[in-house]
Amino acid sequence: MRKLSPKQREALEAIAARRILPALCREEDGWHARWRGVPDDGNPWLDSLVREAIASPLCADAESRRYETVHDAWLAALQSRTGLVARDPAECEALAADLEEWRGSADASPEDRRAVAFSLVQRGETVSVECEVPRGRRALRALGQAAYVFPPLKNMRRAHGADGKSVLSVSLNQREAEDFVRVGAKELSDAGYPVRGVPPPSLVDAAVDVAEATAGADVPPSQPREFEAKVTVRVDGEPVNAEEVRFLLDQKSTFVFFRNRWIEVDRGVLKEALRVLERQSVRRIGLNEAVAFVAGVGCAGTLDVAEANAHGWIRGLVNELKSRTVCQATSPTAVLSGFEGELRPYQKRGVAWMRFLTGNGFGALLADDMGLGKTVQTIAWMASLHGRRNGASAPFLVVAPVTLLANWRREIGRFAPTFKVVVHHGASRNPGELLAAAVSDADVVLTSYPVFVKDYPFLRRIRWDGLVLDEAQTIRNHETRAARAASALGAPRRVALTGTPVENSVADIWSIENCLNPGFLGDRKSFVERYAKPPSIGSGGPAAARLAAALEPFVLRRLKTDPAVAAEIGPKQEKVEYCELTPLQIREYEDAVSSYRRGTGRRGDALALITRLKLVCDGLHVGADGAPDAAAFAAGGKFLRLAELLDSIFAAGESALVFTQYAKVGAMLKTALETRFARPAPFLHGSLSAAAREAEIAKFRGSTAPSAFVLSVKAGGLGLNLVKATRVVHFDRWWNPAVEAQATDRAHRIGQANAVFVHKFVAEGTLEERVDAIIERKAGVAGAAVASGESFLMSLADDELLETVSLRRGEAARG
Repeated sequence: MRKLSPKQREALEAIAARRILPALCREEDGWHARWRGVPDDGNPWLDSLVREAIASPLCADAESRRYETVHDAWLAALQSRTGLVARDPAECEALAADLEEWRGSADASPEDRRAVAFSLVQRGETVSVECEVPRGRRALRALGQAAYVFPPLKNMRRAHGADGKSVLSVSLNQREAEDFVRVGAKELSDAGYPVRGVPPPSLVDAAVDVAEATAGADVPPSQPREFEAKVTVRVDGEPVNAEEVRFLLDQKSTFVFFRNRWIEVDRGVLKEALRVLERQSVRRIGLNEAVAFVAGVGCAGTLDVAEANAHGWIRGLVNELKSRTVCQATSPTAVLSGFEGELRPYQKRGVAWMRFLTGNGFGALLADDMGLGKTVQTIAWMASLHGRRNGASAPFLVVAPVTLLANWRREIGRFAPTFKVVVHHGASRNPGELLAAAVSDADVVLTSYPVFVKDYPFLRRIRWDGLVLDEAQTIRNHETRAARAASALGAPRRVALTGTPVENSVADIWSIENCLNPGFLGDRKSFVERYAKPPSIGSGGPAAARLAAALEPFVLRRLKTDPAVAAEIGPKQEKVEYCELTPLQIREYEDAVSSYRRGTGRRGDALALITRLKLVCDGLHVGADGAPDAAAFAAGGKFLRLAELLDSIFAAGESALVFTQYAKVGAMLKTALETRFARPAPFLHGSLSAAAREAEIAKFRGSTAPSAFVLSVKAGGLGLNLVKATRVVHFDRWWNPAVEAQATDRAHRIGQANAVFVHKFVAEGTLEERVDAIIERKAGVAGAAVASGESFLMSLADDELLETVSLRRGEAARG
């Protein structure tokens, strides 16, 4: 483009903006169909550029073919190479004149149209469109052209305006007025005519007054409070009753006469407003729904609640909730009672926040970044409640992933050693009816999500002082048995812990909050419609802002980058390590892609292909005997790079965590590392028993020499504190930034005084490199949920999938 002449650039810009029209021009050798710009400046490049773009082989010899009319000949010539119209010159001349008249409106100056301003005028029940009397031929022509945009304008006649001046005016019937408001005004404006006085679509919304329906201060804290919500429906900002809404609906139009003026309304919304007034204009609600209205996320049917007023006790509570979003710390004595340990300032604020919410009947979602001490804050919260140390109250139930039960038991023993802890898990757990007796004098009962679901019929019969859900993203799907059981369990205090409150969709938060604060976010269907579908999701619009503001008192999230905690954690640096494939890996990679290309291309085959390719990238080669080839693995591109890195890491006296998605790759890593470095390489994976798991962790922590700890992402990505390591290697990629960050945080967390370096391995030229680039682009959207790479790839068409996975040999191997 830089080399093009100014005239060439102008021609291309005119084509791109569609500022072109066809014409018929007399030239030396006859009449020719030509393309001309608007306005026409005689650009010599425009006609040839357009003709080149639209030329049709069927019209290549248009001048030698016979057509029934001159119009057909002209249309064909517009797509031919020469543009010659071989017809009677008189016919051509007449058509050329018609075309010139036709394009006259396009040549009109935009200023001519801007000088003709239309106004919608309402006087009583009469609606008319008016404009000033045009002056001059050009203005009159612009007015005439407007009638082609909105036909009723051709009936304009002289009249007197509101100020007594002479104007042109046309009265509209109801259908014409509705057409003008809905369509005509916009089309006139798009054509360049100013349009004034058109009312925007009238908003139908609701205002709610919330007051306590019971005797306020006389209600004991243990008794649920009940509130009364009075709903007022408003049309165009004015309150209406059911009779008035029925009148508006009876007009059978979206353009209706309302209180001495015409307005545009949505009839579907009006029908919903009538349902609200007839069925729930006044209703009894619970605490969570009352707070939802005042927080701006309550619903009156499907109507937006634009205004909510609280009265009495609930007003004071809401004001305090807003002030508590800054989590002011209570006194150290109140927070640390029954807790043996030292909390950092931000952790003390977290405990005070949990105490305030649960003390007022709300659930708390602690969503601190991984490594900031959610478990310790929760233990301090439990210890700070009266009666805990003496066993006078019912026990707390903590539900966590299986891999974290030992961590919970160890942390409670460290920070609350007087607590009696019962682990309800495994084949030796107390069965059925014996469970209640076994936990009767316990302070904390620990169980896993699978056991929680299986033994729920017995767990629900026990009186619990509180429920703690660790890694609460486990219940992000409200339809799972775990989510349903957690929501139904009777527990007056509820706390959920997660480092990823929104892992896949904003709808995740509904499931968690439905367990913590039932009714606060309404029913799931309405929530998804309002917040989890475009344009709400990720838009940063009013709906998203309203949801974030409403959740702020109930969701506490601090990041490592926050000023209050950043100084206590060493910095983290990340780097992608590109690894070459060996000739063997290249051959196996291309064989796998070719085999899929020759196959049926079923979705199941696609998933198998992706898994196979990732294993090839890792260097896993199966020999003729069906066993993994250790020598081939040790010679693979990724392992060679890992060995090179560990040489430097061990020389500096540092240790590393090596994560892999596949247990069989982890087993090969363990063998290859122990052979290469002649030192133990502990391996943590999901098939280990609890005792074996603890032994592998102790082996790594207890070693005084630098070492590498191999972990599968699923077994080692949560709950562990491995700050001995200052290097983290992702040998293969989970393709979900949230999951990878959780794994990295085994080393990058509280207690880590050194910088942590993260190395992400990517095989050059493969699907790993393409998916990594996609993830990096998505990472620019703050807080965006990124689906796993398998999910993304499975959504592609076969040709797109093959393009993504095909090996780019120039990038995969050199020499």
